[in-house]
Amino acid sequence: MTPIILKGEEDMPTVILDRDNNIFEMSGRSLPEDSIKFYKPILQWLDEYEKNPLPKTEFVFRMTYFNTATAKQILEILIRLEDIYANGNEVRVSWLYPAGDGDMEDAGMEYARIVNVPIIIEANDKETTISSQQETEDSSTPTKNNFVISISRELGAGGEVVGHLLAEKLRIKYFDESVVEALTQKYNSVSDALENVKSQKNSWWGDIRDYLKSNDEPSNHYNENTFALHAKILNDIADTESCVVAEQDGFYMFKDRPNHISIFIGAPIESRISRLMGREDISYEEASQKIEQTAKKREEYVLKMTGSLRHDTRNYDIVINMDKISEEGAVDVIMTYIARCH
Repeated sequence: MTPIILKGEEDMPTVILDRDNNIFEMSGRSLPEDSIKFYKPILQWLDEYEKNPLPKTEFVFRMTYFNTATAKQILEILIRLEDIYANGNEVRVSWLYPAGDGDMEDAGMEYARIVNVPIIIEANDKETTISSQQETEDSSTPTKNNFVISISRELGAGGEVVGHLLAEKLRIKYFDESVVEALTQKYNSVSDALENVKSQKNSWWGDIRDYLKSNDEPSNHYNENTFALHAKILNDIADTESCVVAEQDGFYMFKDRPNHISIFIGAPIESRISRLMGREDISYEEASQKIEQTAKKREEYVLKMTGSLRHDTRNYDIVINMDKISEEGAVDVIMTYIARCH
C-alpha cells in the first residue's frame, strides 16, 4: 500500500500511515475547516488496510488539541481499528496526552469506553518541561478577575488557530461555535449546561460527549432564540472562568462585561484564498467562492443579531492584519496588549 505521510501545521496534524514500516501515528493539533474532506483519504486508506492488515497493529495518538469535528473523525479511525481487532488481529492503541492535560486524558478515556479495542492511556513525559516553562511565562497573567477574549475572524485568515494558541498561552478554555452548539443540543436549560461546565474538571470534553456519539453535525441555523441562548451560556461560562471565545458576534455578546477584550482577525482576500487553497487542497475558484459565501452569511447574521457591521472597527479593541504576521506573532501582539492595558 502507498503510505500516507502528512506533515503537520499549526492547524493540521501530522499523520503517518505506513504499512511496510509498521508505523501508524497521528499527532499535533487538528483544526481543519472541513474535517470530513481532510480525513476522507485517511479513512479510505484504513478501509483498504482492513482487508489485509498486519498481524499486529499499534496506532499511536499524540494529540495536543482537536476541535469537535475532528473528535468524530478520530472515532471513525478507532472504529476501523475495532473492526480489525474483531476479526482476530492484534491491535493496540496508545493515547499519549501532554502531561497535566486533563482534557486530552479525558478524551482518551472516553474513547476507551466507546470502542472495543485495547487503548493504553499514558502521559507524554516529554511535555512536562514545556508545561513548566509555560507556567513560569504565564505567571503574570491576570487571575483576580475572570476575563473573556472574543475573536471574530475572516475565513482563511487564521483566526481559529490564533484563538487556540492564545488559550493555550493563557492556560484558559477555548470555546467556538461547535462547542456552544453541542452544549445547546445536549442540555434543556442554561443551568444544566453551566453545571456540566463547572463539573468534570471544567473539561470541554464532557460537554461534547453526546455530540461525539451522535450522527449530527452542528447546525448553521441561527435565530433570535439560539442567539440568546448562546449568549447566556457563554456569559455564564465567563462568570465561572476566564476563556477565549470564537464567535462572530462576541463583541456584542460581551459588550457589558468589564474584563472583555474584543479582537478581529483579518487578511487581504488574496492571502486568505491562498491559505484556504493550501489547507483544503482546492482550486482558486473554489476557495474564492467559499470565502465569498461564508463572508455573506456571517455579515447577514451579525447585522441581524447585533444591528452592527462585522467589519466596523469600532467594535474591537484589536484589529490584526494577518498578511505579514504569523499566528504566534498575533498571539504576542495580543499578550502585549493584555500586559499593558489590563
